[in-house]
Amino acid sequence: MAEAGPLPPAAVPGGSPGAGSRRTGGGSEGSGPPELPAGDRRELLEEVEMQIGDAAFSLAKILEATSAVSAQVEELATKCSENARFLRTWRDLLREGYESLKPSG
Repeated sequence: MAEAGPLPPAAVPGGSPGAGSRRTGGGSEGSGPPELPAGDRRELLEEVEMQIGDAAFSLAKILEATSAVSAQVEELATKCSENARFLRTWRDLLREGYESLKPSG
């Protein structure tokens, strides 16, 4: 399974995360991050799309594994309930047997 890491700071428009909140003294108040050339934007978009695809694949595998584990947990819960019922029945039978052996006083 491929691990998709975060984009390196150079690939994120505006530099590192949080760079948009930092201002340097030379810019105008309304200016945003510098425009990337069309080729760089396309490469960045393709990289993000690939990471989204990898994340979707990973999430699908996690959902599949979670569903399998969920079914096993339900089966185990059923077996535990049956065992508990069996043990309660034995406890009641032993209690009745013990009570019947007590001398009447």
